[in-house]
Amino acid sequence: MLERMREGSQGVVAKSILIVIILSFALAGVSSYLGTSSVNAAVTVNGEEISQQSVEQAYQNERARLQQQYGEQFELLASNPSFAQQVRAQATQTLITERLVAQAVADMGLRVGDEQVKEAIRNTPEFQVDGKFDNNLYLSLLRNNNLSPAQFSANYKNDLVRVQLLETLVGSEFVLPSEVTQTSKLQGQQRVARILNVDSADFTAEANVTDEDIEAYYADNSQAFQSPEQVDVEYLVLDAATLTDEVNVTEQDIQDYYDQHQSDYQQVERRKVAHIFIEGDSDEAKAKAESILEEVKSGADFAELAKTKSEDVYSAKNDGELDWFERGVMDPAFDSSAFSLTKASPVSDVVKSEFGYHIIKLIDAQENTPRPLNEVKSQIEVALKNDKVRGIFDDLYQRLSEVAFESPDSLEEASAEVGVEVQESGLFSSANVPSDLDSRDVLSQVFDENFRAEGLNSEVIDLTDSKAIVVRVKDYQEAATKPLAEVTEQITMQLEEQKSAEAAQQFVESLMVKLDAGESIDSELASKGLTFTAPLTLARYSRDYDTQIIQRLFQLAKPEAGQVTRDYVATAQGDFALVELSDVIEQDESKVEEETETQLATMLQRSTSEATYQALITSLLNKADITYAGQ
Repeated sequence: MLERMREGSQGVVAKSILIVIILSFALAGVSSYLGTSSVNAAVTVNGEEISQQSVEQAYQNERARLQQQYGEQFELLASNPSFAQQVRAQATQTLITERLVAQAVADMGLRVGDEQVKEAIRNTPEFQVDGKFDNNLYLSLLRNNNLSPAQFSANYKNDLVRVQLLETLVGSEFVLPSEVTQTSKLQGQQRVARILNVDSADFTAEANVTDEDIEAYYADNSQAFQSPEQVDVEYLVLDAATLTDEVNVTEQDIQDYYDQHQSDYQQVERRKVAHIFIEGDSDEAKAKAESILEEVKSGADFAELAKTKSEDVYSAKNDGELDWFERGVMDPAFDSSAFSLTKASPVSDVVKSEFGYHIIKLIDAQENTPRPLNEVKSQIEVALKNDKVRGIFDDLYQRLSEVAFESPDSLEEASAEVGVEVQESGLFSSANVPSDLDSRDVLSQVFDENFRAEGLNSEVIDLTDSKAIVVRVKDYQEAATKPLAEVTEQITMQLEEQKSAEAAQQFVESLMVKLDAGESIDSELASKGLTFTAPLTLARYSRDYDTQIIQRLFQLAKPEAGQVTRDYVATAQGDFALVELSDVIEQDESKVEEETETQLATMLQRSTSEATYQALITSLLNKADITYAGQ
């Protein structure tokens, strides 16, 4: 199965579809692997809870994705009062979809074998060095995320089973040649139209928002105004970097350390050689190398022979000379021969390497010799300071651990013991964590219900090898609906936008009624300072106008000669456009290239596969029992 999955994933269609479909899993971040949990369920899907913390993490991931996508325009996008609400709703929907797919996979009884999982893990680029699986790297990454191989393997297996389902969907669709031909004809079509753009903002004066409107909106949309659970944390950070000023290294310390560790400060043995190289593994290549060696032994100039006869063109330009190198750098046979040469016997016999045959000449040699103290003094001073800091840090770490445990309901005694000030975070949620506490281990601790209920100090939590923290929860606020007063301004802006859009839509609809009745709309347009554009010839994928306008234009029926067909559409910006189609220009089919039709067939297959996936999701949603917090 895994082989079929891998082969299928190499196709253009499969790659494109899987990127779109698996996005629903990616948006949830790595929370499924890391096992974060919270007792406060934001939503329940068929009896399975999705925590508030998972929703917050998915929201932050989606926000970060949008920020990367839109760059400098992101701040403008995020300034919209409804932005956070919409992104959080999308993040929640993504988690619901992911959970429904996981449940569907379980219901279908899909399976992936343990050997398939192992092979997939071994082929994961993040666990490879130079294209090969590195077990040490794999275990290190798991340790950094507090995961055991068994936990990771289990989670990885679940995702592979999901991919199995998705690939089944995307790999089962096909398109007929007649569909490609018809679609090609439609794709190349052009349409001539006039467009009337109506800006909703021009109707703001007609958007009267009352207190009753605000209260009703708040009551109907309370889920959109949820504040996440928050904690106020007292904490004490022990950081080795702050201990440097407490240590002093004397000249005698440096001298003593140098005397005891001279072997650590050696000038590494190196060789500088020249060579004449003959490529290949044949008898002819060996004979050629031996012939050149005889010339060297007969007194011929080695440098001249390297220039004229060596097949290493780069070194040949430099009389055959190579850069300085240490033991173990070159091919083993070459390396062994080069380091056996002496000034008394500077030229080797013919040496065979995996590349061919070499004649090697010693140019210069550096033996293992101690480096003088003045060259390594600064290194030794840093090493001594680090050793002393580590000793102080380890001692304070142990004392902190003991006192925080012995006096568990306060950090004051621990603070006095290690000489570090207790800090307080103030209330924060998992979406806006202070930098000192931005650690998965810390967050899992402070948002744990049992830990909060105890009100005691945590154990010492390692942030890095040289930084640790002890925390205790001072205060806690459950997730709750924000008070009306706090969100009134936001609701007012949303309702003003909504009512402005409704007024703009009513205006456009009134124009449609008059135009369909053959009446003039000049006075209405003049009152708003609006005019139709001149007739425009637009292609299906034209970027000159809003995509919603273009899509609606190409949905209109072809008009009779001398007539028009019209409709209006809401744009992506929340405005409206009235579109009048006057002519349709068909594509010359003889000019359609075979490559274009191939690409079109691929696009149709992808579109069909996406539709199949969306149909699955819609079916799962329609059958699901989904309950949101507070309902």
